[in-house]
Amino acid sequence: QGLTPRAADYSLWYQEVIQAAELADQSPVKGCMVIRPTGMALWDALRSALDERIKESGAQNAYFPLFIPVSFLSKEAEHVEGFAKECAVVTHHRLRSTEGGKAVEPDPDAELEEPLIVRPTSETMIWHMFQKWIMSYRDLPLKVNQWANVVRWELRTRPFLRSAEFLWQEGHTAHATREEAVETARQMLDVYADVCRDVLAMPVVKGVKSPTERFAGADDTFTIEALMQNGWALQSGTSHFLGQNFAKAFDVTFSDDANQQQHVWATSWGVSTRLVGALIMSHSDDAGLVLPPAVAPTQAVVVPISPGPDKQPEQHAELMAFVDAQVASMRAAGVRVSIDTRWNVRPGPKFFEYERKGVPLRIEAGPRDMAAGKLVVARRTGGDKFDLPAGEGVGGAIAAELDAMQGALLAAAEARLSDGTRETDSYAEMADALAAAEGAGSGGAGLFLVPWFDDAAAEKSIKDETKATIRCFPLGEQHRAEGRVCFYSGKPATHMALFGRAF
Repeated sequence: QGLTPRAADYSLWYQEVIQAAELADQSPVKGCMVIRPTGMALWDALRSALDERIKESGAQNAYFPLFIPVSFLSKEAEHVEGFAKECAVVTHHRLRSTEGGKAVEPDPDAELEEPLIVRPTSETMIWHMFQKWIMSYRDLPLKVNQWANVVRWELRTRPFLRSAEFLWQEGHTAHATREEAVETARQMLDVYADVCRDVLAMPVVKGVKSPTERFAGADDTFTIEALMQNGWALQSGTSHFLGQNFAKAFDVTFSDDANQQQHVWATSWGVSTRLVGALIMSHSDDAGLVLPPAVAPTQAVVVPISPGPDKQPEQHAELMAFVDAQVASMRAAGVRVSIDTRWNVRPGPKFFEYERKGVPLRIEAGPRDMAAGKLVVARRTGGDKFDLPAGEGVGGAIAAELDAMQGALLAAAEARLSDGTRETDSYAEMADALAAAEGAGSGGAGLFLVPWFDDAAAEKSIKDETKATIRCFPLGEQHRAEGRVCFYSGKPATHMALFGRAF
């Protein structure tokens, strides 16, 4: 049975791709997902690429408690306001059997003196610890990162994109100067953009969030925004300049080189398993998952065309020796390759399975191919099958093919972002385009770069009227606002803003 086409129902298609590729499954806990081994392998590949770059930036990995005293959250006013409605709260430390022993309930005698929040983010806990660790300018900068799970009680959930519990990394830094903190926030935004481009083959727009959209407790939120195939935007990572807000809330000061007490300057930054959702929606097609080779757990699969060792043992042994030699060459070239030895499954169903799972290259090898000294290769991205000469050079040839596929997927995504971004000075033009897209069933019409006078009330009105929000003020476009008028109010523009509908 085929998948629902993207054009028919994009949301259902997304769910079906995840199920068919065995990336995740529903859990018995509403709003939470079970990440299956293939889905976890994608996150592991992303984590590995990110972790290397995070460490290169000078940050060290640490781990902080899952539980946070509720009083910590209330120390930073904007922060508590931003997260209060999403927090899960622990009030008791044990259960007891109900009368009759058929169920359990919280033990009234085990109520905690202070309720604990299940971590929605770790700023408050980490800044409590920074207050202990930072004394002098010699202790700065202090940069820590943790890989963890967080809980935000979402009512409307979608696998990888929005769930009550998800995996992420969160970095937190403290600095002696404002300039150094802003530089770090910008540096980590660049790291995220580079990983999206180089690993996920997904271009992004780097920008600053509007005051309405910025992180609770931040002075500025930097963001990377990606454009999905259905014309909707997806916030794919954020890096926050926190100013001195948390330093003042938790009294984190240092003695400077003049022996004067100063509050530190701060950043926090993070990406999550949402990037797996971005990956799915950036490249996959109506046949299933499409994976860029850089992130694919299995980059190539070899399917020997053989009835198995029992029916034609001599021919089978000769074929497998041939296959093993080719696979050894591929592995020596750094290719992540596997051999499908399920002799009780016919080749056709195997090919169908690997197509749905997004394996970049499928390689066939039968007795005739062995005799001809070649392999037959099919790309997941389409096109005719092609032959590759077998032998020592096959590993390099496969690696080169994977590199070409990675580049082609990035080029296609870059073209989609470019073609899907239009510049206009007319609010009516944007509103009409969004209405037309919704009427056609896609719901998104891409991104709109417009001159904008920063006004929270106008921003809300546009959201109410069109469902579009300011995705960011693109970093590379702000010089173009000068001398222009806002496309909505007619006032002198303060920014160039990027609007769009978003997940």
